[in-house]
Amino acid sequence: MQARARALRYRLLIDWAAAAGAAALATAHQADDQAETFLMRAARGAGLSGLAGVRASRRIEGVGLLLVRPLLDWRRAELRAIVRRTGLPFVDDPANDDPRHDRTRFRRLLNEHEWLDTPHIAQAAGHLAEADTELRAIADWLWEARRVAGRGEGVRLDTAGLPRGLKRRLAQRAIGAMREAAGIERPDWSPETNVEPLLDALDRGKAATQAGVMVRPVGEVWRFIVAPSRRARS
Repeated sequence: MQARARALRYRLLIDWAAAAGAAALATAHQADDQAETFLMRAARGAGLSGLAGVRASRRIEGVGLLLVRPLLDWRRAELRAIVRRTGLPFVDDPANDDPRHDRTRFRRLLNEHEWLDTPHIAQAAGHLAEADTELRAIADWLWEARRVAGRGEGVRLDTAGLPRGLKRRLAQRAIGAMREAAGIERPDWSPETNVEPLLDALDRGKAATQAGVMVRPVGEVWRFIVAPSRRARS
């Protein structure tokens, strides 16, 4: 429910900013949000990208809008005190106190245990975000350098000598590129989708399918094509 509400909030904000001709949209995410997000994702076994938490900025695709979060070094209590002193109106979302939600439980955990240092947890998420950004840059370079020309459609990637983390990023990118080129909308897909079973199969030299894309390893080269329909396979 919170994920759907968050998606709706962003859609409304982005539509408003785009209609207003804004170049950037700023949100008031702060260090407490960052620490809560880090702990929530760690509890779910998230990888590097997930543990990097809330990003300081990112470009919103399709609308040319920059999303910025300039308050990630501030604490929630500090911002609330400023708002109260200046007499600005604000709203407390009752969902923030609803124990059914994971974020509420982790918020209480942080509030009730001072030894869980919120600024330091938020700082750790920031360090991981830097590492993730660097790996993304390496993956971008490999995407251009390791694509193999060949006959027919699809994407071919030379994965020789690459560690699993970079193979993962290249596979995710290739699947996304194939889905976009072929107009595949189902099943759902995002860059955060778990591809570990796919990588396990490819490392064993076996073909595998994910999100409507079939990947077939030929030596160290992985070939990505649109998966045939079940009827065609039968």
